Amino acid sequence: MAVIYRALEDEFGDVVGKARRGQELSIDDLAERMKVEARDLEAIEAYEGPTDEGVVRGLAEALGLHEHKLQASAAATFFPAQPHPEGERTDGLEVRMLVLGTDFLMNGYVAICRRTRRAAVIDPGFQAERILQALREADAEVASIWLTHGHHDHVDALDGVVAATGVDTAICAADLELTGDRARHIGQRLVPGEQVGVGDQMFDIRATGGHTPGGVSLLHPEGIAFVGDALFAGSLGGTRSRTAYSGQQAAVAGGLLSLAPETTLYPGHGPATTVAEELAHNPFFL
Repeated sequence: MAVIYRALEDEFGDVVGKARRGQELSIDDLAERMKVEARDLEAIEAYEGPTDEGVVRGLAEALGLHEHKLQASAAATFFPAQPHPEGERTDGLEVRMLVLGTDFLMNGYVAICRRTRRAAVIDPGFQAERILQALREADAEVASIWLTHGHHDHVDALDGVVAATGVDTAICAADLELTGDRARHIGQRLVPGEQVGVGDQMFDIRATGGHTPGGVSLLHPEGIAFVGDALFAGSLGGTRSRTAYSGQQAAVAGGLLSLAPETTLYPGHGPATTVAEELAHNPFFL
């Protein structure tokens, strides 16, 4: 049975925590900057703290977030319109969004050339058999596996998919080490600035690193982008240094949020969103 998201991947407390950690601030650092009690900030990040307008305004100022968008996050008023909750079809491409896992969920994707029925599996995180079943149901033949980044929750099912199909896998070179022993399946590279294709369909490879050094997004000309953990609906992938945090913000702003407003953004976790919705609601972007 398909899983349809009813909630965002990141709530208000997650947004605050990601902005704080990305700027290498401790709870005490942020409390001192805001002149508030550290326990109140701890409670906010645990989804239990105050979310009144003054506190949110102080957080936005201290963390460099967009105040009105952060207020909306605190009030939980944003959820993307979800015109394609399980994927979509364009003239050339068919997308199947697979919510994979049990306790911990992630999004894997099957991108199918409609004319040739050749497919790319994107981020086989968990449940190899579910991915293979989706290919069978679509009457599609897998030709490639592409990894937006190397974290374990995006590669865990790689052994099973490769064993069943024999196809090679591609990742950006900077993330190869993150895949551990699954690197033995990865013989191709996703090079930012170049293209990768399946059937008749071509995708631009765009660098959107920060969450990981070699994070990439895959952009299709018919208004579709697979963005991995670079961006979530209303939030950003987690980082742990100022350099990674600012780099990821810049990469997402320039490489993704500059796309046409109607572009569908398919993230590694949580519901799909669009460029227009992120410009209007994501507090990480001013």
